[in-house]
Amino acid sequence: MAVELPEQFIQRLQGQMGTSMLKFVDALRQDPVMSVRLNAQKLAGPPWEGVEAVPWCPTGYYLPQKPVYTLDPLFHAGCYYPQEASSMVLDWLVRQVCDLPEQPVVLDLCGAPGGKSTLLASFLVGKGLLVANEVIKSRATILAENVSKWGFANCVVTRSDPSKFADLTSMFDLMVVDAPCSGEGMFRKDERAIEEWSAANAEMCALRQQRILTDVWPALKQEGYLIYSTCTFNPSENEENMAWMANEAGAEVLALDVPEQWGVENIPIGAGNGLAFYPHKVRGEGFFVAVLRKTAAEKALPSAKRRDKKTFKSRPHQEVATLLNDAPFWFFQEERDGWNAFPKHLGSELALLQQFVDVLSYGVVLGKPMKGQWIPAHGLASAIDLNASLFPALDLPVNEALRYLKGEALAAPEDLSMGYVLITYKGVPIGFAKNIGKRLNNLFPSSWRIRMSLPK
Repeated sequence: MAVELPEQFIQRLQGQMGTSMLKFVDALRQDPVMSVRLNAQKLAGPPWEGVEAVPWCPTGYYLPQKPVYTLDPLFHAGCYYPQEASSMVLDWLVRQVCDLPEQPVVLDLCGAPGGKSTLLASFLVGKGLLVANEVIKSRATILAENVSKWGFANCVVTRSDPSKFADLTSMFDLMVVDAPCSGEGMFRKDERAIEEWSAANAEMCALRQQRILTDVWPALKQEGYLIYSTCTFNPSENEENMAWMANEAGAEVLALDVPEQWGVENIPIGAGNGLAFYPHKVRGEGFFVAVLRKTAAEKALPSAKRRDKKTFKSRPHQEVATLLNDAPFWFFQEERDGWNAFPKHLGSELALLQQFVDVLSYGVVLGKPMKGQWIPAHGLASAIDLNASLFPALDLPVNEALRYLKGEALAAPEDLSMGYVLITYKGVPIGFAKNIGKRLNNLFPSSWRIRMSLPK
């Protein structure tokens, strides 16, 4: 790929990269690397030929070429997430570096579009609580969609400025801040990143990152961890900001000892270091990450003021409870768009979040009763805890599955039970339909439907 790199960027690299600069620049002119991360709760192994494992993430795989994800029903079912390989090192960090409790409370502060949030959800495997946040409304909607598809119920999606989390003093055991940055690591993947780059913008990003870190720091518990990352090579946005946090907040920068064969560069920061993923050394895009540990205590966590909410009288509670496995584990709440299920032991944390930040979605959206019938929500089909035995299932071949995902009505098999049907592909749920006789009415969400033309 032929790219014209900004002159000021090249000038800075001459001092930063030294004798490696030519290899570095040449790597930025190569095609980007394709990689995905599997949802191990939905897919046992990669469904493609010729894949190679990402060394720092056991569910990450390099692909020989980029598939058309839109035309794969498994993608829509939340079976995998197309994620940049370098950023998958988060999996190694949370497993090997962060000493977390059995039920950690985790915040992904800048979560959209959902790569790190879904990775963290897979790490938790239903334990603890994940709060996935995004301040920009359109991106927060995408984040909520991807978290819902991934299927874990112990997740809350919020849409708030980082400063709002300061009121949640000492709530989180782990915070991930994938900070907005100048995007230099995306140069070979996104030409717009090159067009939008400037030295002034990079400096502005560094200051904004400091504000974000300062705003959210009170929400981290004493001895808690903050994983900071960017997709840029700029020292002022990376190691210099980590040194600034160590000085200003008294944070400890941890030493990260990764296998030499990974090709990752160690960037010294005081007594610790960050990790730099350079495209001429690592099979992935540009990425920087460091881990801070909080040494000073904050004030006590505020108590939640629970909101009184009306209960739904015409639908027996026990019928709602049957929709998910392990019924005693859940509490059920009627919201404006229907019933939600959420882990019972996390009720106080949810109430606290609802008090201080803007909660966009939480748990599993089950659906709602209407005229004596239960209308299942799409979130129920995606849920890992779905009690699938309640619905007759119809497994579709790929061409029919794509028609379903495009929103088309399908013919109903004669032996299929009337009413609501769980639509599957290769045994994996992709949504619901209603059998009204000869036709299946499509219940796949209209905003999620395939827009492109299907292959003949």
